[in-house]
Amino acid sequence: MTRLLATLLVLGALLGGAHAQQTFTPQSGSGLSVTFTTERIGGSRVMFFGEVRNATNAPAERVTLLAEGLDEAGKVISRGRSYVHGLVPARGTSSFEIRLSAAGSEKRYRVQVESFQFLNTGN
Repeated sequence: MTRLLATLLVLGALLGGAHAQQTFTPQSGSGLSVTFTTERIGGSRVMFFGEVRNATNAPAERVTLLAEGLDEAGKVISRGRSYVHGLVPARGTSSFEIRLSAAGSEKRYRVQVESFQFLNTGN
């Protein structure tokens, strides 16, 4: 998993960060993964647009996302949280947006699923 994260961070740096698509899968192997793009708005705001993909057979609810801006050394210098509205359907996706107040010196970004709950469908 560490190798995957390192590869994604290098890819993000090579693509310049802005408008680069990145994927991060939670370390828990939960079946939820995140894809996103970033767009700088003005000098102090970054917008994240993306989707959470659910590879499991159960819908996910109460999905919380953590977005972080990283400097050249990989240190977190900005952070924001958001929720995915509604459910992430089984074998489906849900969209999200995150607004982040940026420090201005971010070189790359990451988004990860911070918490979630699978909906018990009674099956």
